[in-house]
Amino acid sequence: MAKIAVLLAAYNGEPFIVSQVNSILSQLDVDVDLYIRDDGSTDKTADVIQSFASLINVTIIEDDASTRSAAGNFFKILSQIEMENYDYVAFADQDDIWDPEKLKRAHAKIVEGDHEGYSADLIAYSNSKGHAQYLKKSYPAKDFDYLFQGASAGCTYVMTSKLAALVVRYTANLQSADFIGRSHDWLVYAIARANQMSWCYDAYAPIFYRQHASNVYGAMTTLGGLLEKIKLVRGGWYRSNVLWIAEHCGAGDREKDVIELVKRNSFLDRLKLIGRVGSFRRKTSECRVLSVFFFFGLF
Repeated sequence: MAKIAVLLAAYNGEPFIVSQVNSILSQLDVDVDLYIRDDGSTDKTADVIQSFASLINVTIIEDDASTRSAAGNFFKILSQIEMENYDYVAFADQDDIWDPEKLKRAHAKIVEGDHEGYSADLIAYSNSKGHAQYLKKSYPAKDFDYLFQGASAGCTYVMTSKLAALVVRYTANLQSADFIGRSHDWLVYAIARANQMSWCYDAYAPIFYRQHASNVYGAMTTLGGLLEKIKLVRGGWYRSNVLWIAEHCGAGDREKDVIELVKRNSFLDRLKLIGRVGSFRRKTSECRVLSVFFFFGLF
């Protein structure tokens, strides 16, 4: 039976965290240890978490210092896991609900394809709006997609202990402040791909991805979400993250030309990027949008 460490990064999740913890502890045919760390919640999340402390397979990581980001919280937990005790490591958001066979399926897919990393599709839903939507993320890999996007939402990720140990090594010298505004899931995916590790993109939705006002990013599939994405790109967030990911994922000679074009960012450089844009995003429509951003200097 696969031994899996599940890392739950908590912050102001009082209304949701109990149902999520229950869904994690109800996983079938795998051996789960759950690690929970609160990142300085101002509601009663820390008290709720303590109610699980007596369970033998739950560890509460006590740390008063706030990392001020979900990414920093996840990497703080990851750095404290004894990796040799586990076959796999998985990320968990505090507000979702997991299919009871989520981890079982991920384990089977990883073994079947000899992969080091796994991600999947999701079902985004909102109780307040009475709305649910299937989010397809399992598009085929492109040569350099990992420099420009993550594999899926990090809550779908499962890593082998080999990949998880590599992630710890690559992030060991980064401080909490370095992760503010960054995506843990994107960085993990980039580390895997830049180091030639195989990744599974599962066309299956094992998570009910709860949408609410406190989501860090959320599904962003509405018009408002699209406008928010455009605002982030125009503000320089996306280009900054591409360069940050490239710096910390182990990118080398293979990625050098693309990274240099992004760094220089002249009109000629952006035209060259447009010529290669099909290798930057897995979804064709997103490649077209990225081309527009390149052409008009919005990137």
